Amino acid sequence: MKLKLIITSLSSCSGCISTLLTLDIFPQFFERTEIEYFPFISDNIEIYDCDIALIEGSVTEQTQIKYLKEIRKNTKKLYALGTCSAFGGIVSLSTKKFSQPISDFVEIDGMIPGCPPPSILLGNNMIRLIENKNIILDEKNMCSTCPLRYSLKIPTLSQVERLMPKNSDIDFPEGNLICFLKKGVLCMGPITRNGCESICINQGIPCEGCMGPISKEFTSNLVNFLSLFNINEELRTYEGIFYRFSKPKLKR
Repeated sequence: MKLKLIITSLSSCSGCISTLLTLDIFPQFFERTEIEYFPFISDNIEIYDCDIALIEGSVTEQTQIKYLKEIRKNTKKLYALGTCSAFGGIVSLSTKKFSQPISDFVEIDGMIPGCPPPSILLGNNMIRLIENKNIILDEKNMCSTCPLRYSLKIPTLSQVERLMPKNSDIDFPEGNLICFLKKGVLCMGPITRNGCESICINQGIPCEGCMGPISKEFTSNLVNFLSLFNINEELRTYEGIFYRFSKPKLKR
């Protein structure tokens, strides 16, 4: 019997679902499942009982909480798809809207992080889901596979002055063998989960942390991480560093 699925979005840019639709394995995934509710490609408006629900996007409106809880009630397993759904996402930078991960309101059975999730990671885990297996995520940090990792020695860490390299300083790994942190550029690799195949690093820019932390909260990990450095005054007062993809959980 085919697995029944729900795939839907809350507040998002739709990048995660777009990535899902363009996967090489998506036709195979589509053939082996029965889509009960998928507003992107289906006219179904009723949410029926299903086996798996994938939800993209963060909660930014009160009305979404009821919608989210209805899905949770009607599915056996629910997964957060992408950084917004898993951690709150880039909307966490907003001073006008709250942005919370779906796990603040319902129990989830796992997540597939990334902004959007890397194609290989997403494809492999989609196959695992339709085979009734658990999602597998890397338990190491980005530095474990970073092409620049051999140039970093923890005792030499000192000053961090910039969020991004200057345009004139952007180098690709084959020509840039120096860790961003040693050049005074903030890189989130040490506190970010591995699994994206160093996409940003390979384009000459530092890791921004979209894969989320391996454990605990993004903000608490970041505070502890930044305590290792001398941070210039401009960065000390820039809250966007701390809320790039997540804010501390609200007490309700």
